[in-house]
Amino acid sequence: MRRTLLPAVPVLLLALAGCGGNSDAVTGDQAHPAPTTTSPPLKQQDRSLPCDSTVERPVVVSGPDEPLQLTVTSLRRQGSTLRTTYKITSGDRKEMLSLPIGEIPPTALLLKHGVIVGRQKPPADKGPDGSPAIGYPVGKRPYTKTLALDSLCRGTTWSDVDKHPGDYQVVVVMSVQPDGPPSDKEPADGVHKLPLLEATRDISTKSQ
Repeated sequence: MRRTLLPAVPVLLLALAGCGGNSDAVTGDQAHPAPTTTSPPLKQQDRSLPCDSTVERPVVVSGPDEPLQLTVTSLRRQGSTLRTTYKITSGDRKEMLSLPIGEIPPTALLLKHGVIVGRQKPPADKGPDGSPAIGYPVGKRPYTKTLALDSLCRGTTWSDVDKHPGDYQVVVVMSVQPDGPPSDKEPADGVHKLPLLEATRDISTKSQ
């Protein structure tokens, strides 16, 4: 129809547009599908965790039933940077942590009512550095690192965080670690498949 450009086409379109509520309902449903409470498949999710988004499911809240326990141990403000220290432990003395941690390495986020309003600045080079994967005996000794949460989203200021600390939480997320020995292999289809492990800490409980 579009290639022939027949004069009758506009008349036909106008006639269809005026056919009543049923036609409108069909086209409306196609353009604006009903909202859903489930997250899209992992391969369709933006796991870069950008500003003004939420941490989409699947997310596993760190707890005693997990092979690895992730906790945010301390928060310390230094000017415009919130230094966020996390710890990874395991109750199984044989448990190993694959380093570097992938697919999503530990990432510090500032959330306001569940929405990302700040995060650590992503590294300039997100690619692998060529180092082989190694196993860290996390079941025998904790793995502890500090992240610099130093990039606030537009409309968020540290002044507002200080005035309303109860509105904010710091969240550290990382990919749940797969079973098996450390591996350098990427997913065959290049798609993130691992859910996220999450630990939170209220701003009001930060270290002074």
